[in-house]
Parts: sequence; C-alpha cells; structure tokens
Amino acid sequence: MRNNKSFHIVLGCMIALLVIGSCIETFEFETQDFEGVLVVDARLTDEVKQHQILLSRARPFEQDTITPIRNAQVSIVENSGTTYFFEEDTPGHYISTSLFSGTPGNVYQLKIITSEGASFSSTKETMPEKVPIGDLEIKRETNDFGEDGVAIVLGNESLGNAPRYFRYDYEENYEIRAPKWDPFKMVIIDSIPCDGDAYEVDIAPKNSNKGRICYGKRRSTRIILTATDNLQNNDITGFEVQFVARENFILSHRYSILVHQYTQSVDAHSYYQGLEAFSVSESVFSETQPGFLTGNISSETDSEQNVIGYFETAPVSSQRIFFSYDDVFPGEPLPEYPISCEFLGNPDLIGPGYHCSDGAVGFCDGSCTSPLIDLIQSDQIVFAGENEAEFSFNNPYFVLPKPCGDCTVYGSDIKPDFWID
Repeated sequence: MRNNKSFHIVLGCMIALLVIGSCIETFEFETQDFEGVLVVDARLTDEVKQHQILLSRARPFEQDTITPIRNAQVSIVENSGTTYFFEEDTPGHYISTSLFSGTPGNVYQLKIITSEGASFSSTKETMPEKVPIGDLEIKRETNDFGEDGVAIVLGNESLGNAPRYFRYDYEENYEIRAPKWDPFKMVIIDSIPCDGDAYEVDIAPKNSNKGRICYGKRRSTRIILTATDNLQNNDITGFEVQFVARENFILSHRYSILVHQYTQSVDAHSYYQGLEAFSVSESVFSETQPGFLTGNISSETDSEQNVIGYFETAPVSSQRIFFSYDDVFPGEPLPEYPISCEFLGNPDLIGPGYHCSDGAVGFCDGSCTSPLIDLIQSDQIVFAGENEAEFSFNNPYFVLPKPCGDCTVYGSDIKPDFWID
C-alpha cells in the first residue's frame, strides 16, 4: 500500500459524522460510542511483492494518535484454495510472509481474527482486468484559483465498450539546490570557558559536496478518481492528476512524478467516491450528512459491529515523467527558496558579560556562553564568509540559517536510483 495518509485523514471526519448522526445538535467533543471500531486499510495489487495491511481502532474525535491492533491473524484466501498469511511487522502493520501477486480474474477474500477472538472477513472480490496507464504529459496552465503552473495529465484510449473505473496516487521527487552552499565549514577549536585560552573557532574545507544538491520526496494525500461510464468514447483524455503552482520551489530545478493507476471494480470505485465526499466536505455540520460509509468487510461474530475500511483488489500500472523548470518556464525567475538567505548574521564569539574569576582557572563567575559556538553545536547555521572588517575578532564569521547552505534540511543528498538528470 503506497499511501494511507488520506485514509486516516478522512477517518477523523467519518467518526465525527457517526457521532453527530442525521440531525444537528450541540456537538460534544468527548466521544466514546465508536471508540474501538475496527479500521482496515487493505489493498491487493498484481505486483509481486510483500503486500501490507494496516489494522487499527477508531479513535475519539479529540484524539490524534492511532491505536494499532496487535497480534491479529491476517490472511488472504484465493479461489484456488491458496492462502497467503501475514505477520505483524510493526504495531498494527502486517506484511505477507511471502512474495506474491494478485491475478486479474481471480477471486480473493480477506480474513482477520483479532487477539480477542473476534472474526472479520471481506466479501469475495474479483480482481478487475488490468488497463495500462496512458502516457503522462505536462501542460502550462492557470488553475481555478488563478495560479500559474504546470498540470500533469494522462489519457487512456481503446478501453473497449465496458465502463472502466480508476483511482490514482503519485509520488513527487524533485531536485533541491542549496542557494548559499560553501566549500568551507566552521570548526570549533576551543569551547571550554576559563581554561586559560579564549574560545576559538576556525574554518576548514569540507571533504565532500554533502548538502549542495538534494532530492525531496512527497506522496499524494488526496483521493483521485475517474471513470469512463459517462464518456462518449469510453476513453480518458487530458485527465489532470496533479497541478503544481509555478511559485512552488519543488519545480525550481528538476522535477519528476511517478503516477500509479489502479483499475477498480465498480463497488470499490463507489466506496472511494464516498470516502472522497468525506474528505472534501467543508464541514461535518453540513446539511447533507452521508452517514456511515459501509465497506466490504464485516464481523462474523457480531452482526451489529461496524467496520471502517475496504479490501480492494486492483491491478496497477505506473508511469514516470521528468522535466526541468526551463522546459515549462523558459527564462523566467525561479521560485523563492523556502527560507530567506539574504541576511548575513555574525554572532558573537564571546557573549556579553563573560568573566573568569581571577586566579581560578576553570571557574566562571560571569556569562560564559559563546553564541557562535552554541549555534554551531546546535547545527542551526552554516558558514557564509569571513568578516574582514576592522576589530572583528569577536564576530569573525558571517553565517546563514542551515537550510541556506545545507539542503539536507529539505531532502536527502543521495540521488535516487531512478533519477535522470
């Protein structure tokens, strides 16, 4: 499962709706009635891998943390009779004990037995026929909010006569360049007060380009759906998966997006449409309340017990695209870096009030801190240049906030294996 963040964001709204019911009354933030409801996040694809299933308990509206379900027995049963078992990897996170893949046309059923002996199972789900994802394209356009930017769109053609249903998610990767990276760094020589010598900081060359160029990553958190049931030719053309505003710094140099297309059954698509309705609702107090969103998982031991979640069987097809800023916005100024790197500070080497007791080496009776050394030790600053002004002994170096000269604050300086410059 590539992304479950949107599922848990929507969960909070769902639980609030369960508590509110169908009429508007005074809302009490303390909730108890639905605490403990089983929450299942499960998807089987046609990828050969260790599949994963997440199990937790519904939390009260006012609680931020998720309560994982521990020590459950989890399995997926195929219509051939083969059973794929899962084991708990981390609390509430279950992975299959073997590599396997789902097969379009085959039927699968999820089974769960909690440590308390409660049994749950999904309906038997047939994995749909796989539809390859169309080529990704980029288009410069202005969105509905008046923002100039780039849209990532796709199309699927020749899908036959039967309607098709799709869900998408994506991973964005982007190059980050520290705007004020410097080949030198500050090195603390003496940081002990009143040891007979003054505080001392020197500069030394870096032994690598670490922090100069990095690679950021972020995953989609929204539900993205489309279908061909209302389209004239049963084809998808120019469907927008993502829009990135030109002012977003992730476009500054080189950008890549990997889009996954899941071919869904009509029932799974309907469920995710309902889930999307929760996620885009402006307020849980709106006049139209969708009520409890019923999935395909139910209790075998208590017919009155609700379950939140859906066991989806969906073959997946993926495409990746790369482009550089100049490909879309040639000759235009780059987006602003997330932090301003114009102001140069020069913190004191010896703080005001520094005083050592006469004749007592190692005993400080004043303010014996070094602002410069404290900032270096806390890893908050980077070297930006030497202060060549007269009487600069106590302010020897200009410095900048760490992100200005070290992009690892925003990403990894290890180039991904798939990256193409």
